Amino acid sequence: MGCLQTIIEEMKNLKLLILVPVFNEWPHLLSVLQNLRKHFPHILVIDDGSDDKSYLSLLKKEGFEYIDIPFNLGHWCAIQTGFKYALTKGYDSVITFDGDGQHLSEGALRIVPSLEQGCDVVIGKDNDRGGWSKKFCWGMLNRLSGLDINDFTSGLRGYSRAAMGQLTHGSFLNLDYQDLGVLFMAKKKGLQLMEVPVKMETRLGEKSKVFPNFTSVIRYLFITLTFIIARRL
Repeated sequence: MGCLQTIIEEMKNLKLLILVPVFNEWPHLLSVLQNLRKHFPHILVIDDGSDDKSYLSLLKKEGFEYIDIPFNLGHWCAIQTGFKYALTKGYDSVITFDGDGQHLSEGALRIVPSLEQGCDVVIGKDNDRGGWSKKFCWGMLNRLSGLDINDFTSGLRGYSRAAMGQLTHGSFLNLDYQDLGVLFMAKKKGLQLMEVPVKMETRLGEKSKVFPNFTSVIRYLFITLTFIIARRL
C-alpha cells in the first residue's frame, strides 16, 4: 500500500487521463468508474454505439465526462477517439481501462511510474489469465511478431503523448484490434514498449466484446497472422 500511496502523491506531476471505451457495459460500469475516481480525477468514457444510451444521463449527473459515438466503430477506433480528445486537451498521457470490471484501479496506478519515466506504451500484464490454448496461440503470435510482450491482448495500457500522436495517423487507422497489431507497428515506429505486472479480475460483463465466440477468435488469428507476415516481408 505504501508504494501505491507514493505513486498517488507523485502523480500530480503528470497530466493523466483515464480512457474507458464501452459498448453495452451498463449497469456495472458505474461502480468501475466510482472506484477509478478514488485515485484519478480525469476520466473520459467513450460510448462506442451502445444499444441503450439512457445511462449517459446518469454519468452526466455523477459528473463523469463522456463522448457519445452514435454507432459502433470498434474498440480501437473508440480508443483513438479518446487519444484525439487527450491531445486536444493537452494531456501528457492516457491509460486505457476496460469498463467490464476486469481492470483494477491499483493496476492502473502501477502503470503511472513508467509513463513518468518516459516510456511510450506500458502494458499491464496478468500472466495468470487465460487457458493453455489461449496462451499457446498468443505465444506463437508473439514469437512470429518478434515482440517480447507476454500479455499483448491486455486492454490496460498507458500511452505517452508521443505515442498517441503516432497511433492516430497512417497505418494505425486501418487496424481492427488494439493489441498485437498496434504493438507491432508501434515498435517499428521506434516507440518504447514495456510491461508491468498487474492483477485482473473476472469480467462482470457476460462475455468478451472482442472475442464473443470461437469464430471471432479464428478471425482474429487469421487477420493477425496475415498482418504480421505482410509487415515482415
